[in-house]
This record gives sequence, C-alpha cells and structure tokens, in this order.
Amino acid sequence: MIAGIVCEYNPFHRGHLYHIKKTREAGADFIVCVMSGNFVQRGECAVADKWLRAKAAVMCGADIVIDLPTPWSCSSAETFARGSVGLLMNFGVEMLSFGCENSNTDLLIKCARAAQERAVADIIKNETAKGTAFPAAKQKAIGELYGTDCAELLASPNNTLAIEYISRLIKYGKERDILPIKRQGTHHDSDEIKEGYASASKIRSLPFGEKWSDFMPEKAYALYSQSSEAGYLPCCVNNCERAIISKLRSIPKEEYSLYVTDETGLASRIYEAAKAADSLDSLYDKAKSKNYTMARVRREVINLYLGINKQWSEGIPPYIKILAANERGLSLIAKVKENTALPVITKHSEAQRLSGKGKEIYEAECRSTDLFSLMSEKIRACNLEETHSVQIVR
Repeated sequence: MIAGIVCEYNPFHRGHLYHIKKTREAGADFIVCVMSGNFVQRGECAVADKWLRAKAAVMCGADIVIDLPTPWSCSSAETFARGSVGLLMNFGVEMLSFGCENSNTDLLIKCARAAQERAVADIIKNETAKGTAFPAAKQKAIGELYGTDCAELLASPNNTLAIEYISRLIKYGKERDILPIKRQGTHHDSDEIKEGYASASKIRSLPFGEKWSDFMPEKAYALYSQSSEAGYLPCCVNNCERAIISKLRSIPKEEYSLYVTDETGLASRIYEAAKAADSLDSLYDKAKSKNYTMARVRREVINLYLGINKQWSEGIPPYIKILAANERGLSLIAKVKENTALPVITKHSEAQRLSGKGKEIYEAECRSTDLFSLMSEKIRACNLEETHSVQIVR
C-alpha cells in the first residue's frame, strides 16, 4: 500500500515521528509525503529550507517527500488541500494518513460532505458579508445545519485541514481511503509541553539549541544543528522586514488585485497599511480586521512580496518535484514516472523541459527560493532551486 501524508514538518518533531510510525504499522509499504516548500500556510517562511526538512523526514521514516509549490503552500486551507491531495493522487497514493484531534472517520466524512452543501455556502456568504472571518463563518454554518458535533471539529486547525483533505478525496471517489491518527501530546499551536511532546509553533518559539533537542528525533536534530552552525537556521521573514515593506510600497495600488484574493477591501487595507507601517507587525495589525485572520493577512503580504499571482493556485500543481527519497522510494519514483500524467522532476535539467503553466510556476518558485535565501541569519547565494537535486538517504 502507498500511503500519503500532507505536512509542513516545520520543524520535524516527535509527533511527526509518531504519525509516520502509526502509518507504517497500519500497513503502508511506501510513505509519500507532500510537504510545504519554503513558505508555509501561516504566511511565513519555513524555519529551515525545504531540502533539509525533507531529508530529515526521510531519515525518520518517510520514503519520499514531494514539494508543494508556494502558490498552494502559502494559501487557504482549501487551496492547500486541493494542491496537496491532487499531487498525491497523481502519484498513485492509495491511502491518505493525517493527524487530527478527533479520529472518528464517520464524523469527519459527515463534516466534509456538509461543507460542500449549497446551504452551508449561503450561510457563509451571509456571515462574511457581516464581517465574520471565513473560518468562523464556516463553523457557524455547519453547526446550524449539521449539529454541534460537526461544528466542534472545525474549532481545531488540524481537524479543519483533515476535513478539507476528505473534501478533495470525495471528488476522487476515495473519501473512505483515509487513516485518521489522533494527535499525540499537545494540540496544534499549543504553548503546552506534555509528555515529551511540543507543537511545532512552541518549538519555533524557543531559541535553537534550547529545548529543541527535547522534542525532535535525534537524527532530525543533528541535521538541523548542522544548518544552525552554518548560520542558515532558523529562517525568519523579519530578516527581510525592510525589503518586504519596500516591495509592497513600490507596487501600484491597481496591481494589488493580481496577488490579493480580495472580497471586501483587503487589497486596499494592505496597500494603506504598507504606506504607514514601521514594521511587519504593525503592517499586519493595520491590515487586519474582523473579516480576516492574521494568517490570511500574512499570506497575502508574502504573496505580494514574492509576486505570486493569485490565479496560479487554480487547479493542482502542474508537476511533481521530488525533494528527498530513500532507495525504496527511488524504486517507486521510477514506476510512477511511467504512469502519472504529471511531469516528475528530480533535477533542474528536467524542470527546464517544462512548458506553459508548469514553466511559469517553476520559474516563480526559483525566484521565491532566491528571496527565501535572504531570510536566514547568514545570507545564502541564489540558485538553490536550480542546484539542489533529490536528497538521497541511504
């Protein structure tokens, strides 16, 4: 069985190791992860580059890690799930494994089906028009029509993503091909430390070297330590604070609509905030309103800075780029190349043969990675995207 996992591994911690082990115990012969690239859904850069994070995952039990390009990785839960699940389905994955706070399969599927109902969409539209943020509007709509058990699921970001994954699987007729695994230790984004587990956000909040080793597998921590010693970890968008504000101030107001998904004036809010902001935090605060979550505002700012056209994330990624694999994974890649409709990229020379949307997305990814290279304490050279091939773990 080929099992798929959608992940960020930002950083890879013991909860992730537990998830991979449980997936293997459930009968997975191959574990294929699709992982956010250098920019993540919370609207920030990843703490470490995607090749390091992918290699750590393979060292700790995954067989293959696939890149989720920035237009999908730094986007809404719906777009994130559409891109991720689409790549896994095109890779031949037979079972989707995911962590969640509630592993009741029937309830998760019920909620996913409810989320697709027109009546739910109508309530969401009415609520967002009143100024309710989309996640809260969706939770209220589903609660009103399908009960508190479904609404309570949506209170957790992990459950929200799980429901989005299932919603995508419904379109492939595979909603029952899931393996929900109850999250071990602390909740998503929790500040709590429990039984040797901490959330990724809690780990990121600590200075590297201070407690990180307590919550990460030894192999992963050793790899991250090497990058830290070289000055390439942790990465932080604040290292490019002036550059980001400068870029947003230089974009003409009428061009903001190319990058910002704007229903009720968010593009204008960000434009005005950039003119007045004296820091990234103040930019976020000035742009935020009750209509938008902070993560949404951060994502739009990053996409403006990177030049990510909002239309690029329509559909699914037009290619499959492999970041890391072990020898077992390499044998599977060879078989997938013969059967999938999408180009499988293992090195830059293969990417150069892309055309159309594939070429456009890959070139944007190269530019985004060049800007990511400025977000570590030590500035890295350009062309990481072009010079990195698959990280092979033997």
